[in-house]
Amino acid sequence: MKRIAYIFAAIMLLASCNGKNPDGGKLTLEQQLYGEWHSTSLSITGDIYLDFNEDKTFELYQQIGQGSYRLYRGTWGLQENLLTGKYNDGESWATAYEITVSDKSLTMVSKNDAAEQSIYSKKDIPAQVKDNCITVVKSGQTQGAPVL
Repeated sequence: MKRIAYIFAAIMLLASCNGKNPDGGKLTLEQQLYGEWHSTSLSITGDIYLDFNEDKTFELYQQIGQGSYRLYRGTWGLQENLLTGKYNDGESWATAYEITVSDKSLTMVSKNDAAEQSIYSKKDIPAQVKDNCITVVKSGQTQGAPVL
């Protein structure tokens, strides 16, 4: 009987943590955005990993075609469901994005072009990507500029 009670308690604990913050309320859109994401559908040919941190910084690992991933860093902001950002050199992203987060999926739709839609899934950025990337200063990059 104790075993059943422990199993039931564990199931209830796991169920109560899904999609909720430690204070017991539902996670905000901003809290759902935190973490590492991997592209599953892009409007370009390439591969992207994103990391949105709680301190409002991001890291973007982008691979266009063959070769190494390129690392771009900066800050991000969120007003309602509109995601904006700036690279470390102060240059703003090319567009803002309307975002939705459901389960472990992030959808970003460009405000400039609704046909530009990217979908990401929650996934840790592989050490190989982080260890072998080329760090880029956005303002010095003219070709292969990041998607964001």
